[in-house]
Amino acid sequence: MAIIKMILLIGLLIFVHELGHFFVAKMFKMKVERFCFGLPFGPVLYEKKIGDVTYGIHWLFFLGGYVSFPDDNKDNGLPPDSPELFKNKPIYQRACVLLAGVTANLITAYVLVIFCCMHWHMLPSGQYDIYIKDIAPNAKIETIKSGMQSEDRIVSINGKEVKYPNELQIATQASKKFDNKIKPEHYEKVLTQFLTLNPDYNAESVLEKGGTVKLSEPVLEDKIVLTENQIFGLKNREKYIYLNEEQQKIRNEAYGKDSYTIKENIPVNTFVEAISDTYAPLDITVQRKDEKINLQSLYTGEDGTLGISFLPKERIKDINSFGQAVIETHNFMWENTKLMIKSLKLLVTGQIPRDKIAGVVVITKVGSDIIAKSGMFKGLILTAIISLNLAILNILPVPALDGGHLMFLVIEKIKGSPVKEKVIENFSNIFFYILITLILFLVINDIWLIWVQKLY
Repeated sequence: MAIIKMILLIGLLIFVHELGHFFVAKMFKMKVERFCFGLPFGPVLYEKKIGDVTYGIHWLFFLGGYVSFPDDNKDNGLPPDSPELFKNKPIYQRACVLLAGVTANLITAYVLVIFCCMHWHMLPSGQYDIYIKDIAPNAKIETIKSGMQSEDRIVSINGKEVKYPNELQIATQASKKFDNKIKPEHYEKVLTQFLTLNPDYNAESVLEKGGTVKLSEPVLEDKIVLTENQIFGLKNREKYIYLNEEQQKIRNEAYGKDSYTIKENIPVNTFVEAISDTYAPLDITVQRKDEKINLQSLYTGEDGTLGISFLPKERIKDINSFGQAVIETHNFMWENTKLMIKSLKLLVTGQIPRDKIAGVVVITKVGSDIIAKSGMFKGLILTAIISLNLAILNILPVPALDGGHLMFLVIEKIKGSPVKEKVIENFSNIFFYILITLILFLVINDIWLIWVQKLY
């Protein structure tokens, strides 16, 4: 039932988008030939003509919809100068029709969020409080000695406020011992210390087999302060030096010793890279009742864990009036708009990895899981976010999308004459096939994420 509910909610978004186009077109007395769910190819599951409009459902009904005009059909039976044709209407009327779908999705998103505010008297903040659930009996001794207790709320990690459910896990993984990579500035620090202890060498020297070098105490790496990219699972653009297998072996043998005998000839810089890989400490502040407590520095082992489990609880905003509902809805929509725009930028620049790119199949799966676990409140909130994102995507100036057709109208207005139909048709066809290819990729990628990677 949860899956059916989510499919119906996605269908609602497609319906209101196309209804927006349809309603405004009819308002301006344009003739509409078809109003359909699904992509315009392949088998038709249902079709019926009512008046002069054919209503239909294509087999890929969950991947979109469309409203078509006689302009798309050369054998439409209307004279070229017919006032019912889309192309013969004033630019502002055509622009209104193109913007109507996006506007319908925006209105739907606002209505859904306000409805949730008024019906459940609350709204998700998108931020979380993270509580310590349990400390394992076999947790690292440093974790036990730190004074951490069950039901402590984690306030900050390395001075950064914790707001998202996965921050503790990401911070421990990013700080783990022997992760086979180091930052260049950390390498420089260790190199300086090594050359001070071994003044007979420089960075370009070669350590000869059988020789012995002095080592200092392991130099801890800088504390990790998580960036938003790391928190949201995006590609990290920081530069690292990665250790090869031979360097990893040297690191394991030399760690914690005050001297080391060279097994094979090796450049100083290669050796120093190896001994630079240690771990980053974690300074954690917790809230215990009315007191904030700074725990002693913790560190993870090679598995990147502290030996604790945690419980995230989303911060919920209480809504007590219609006016507050309107204000909080606006803030909610604005924050999600900024997040979507940032995501698009990251997607274009290739910073989002494949396992973070989701299509309609994953959305349906995740949405149905949310409905099954948390009820329709969270399901409707997610639907509102999807509706907002559909509006943003459709307004992009890409041929085959509403924003692309709007772009041609802007060009027509500037140059004083319509863009040649053949040019529009060629661009639209090219980008339509690109869009179809992208949709197919997303469907295949979704299947890979769900059934192969089991990430959702």
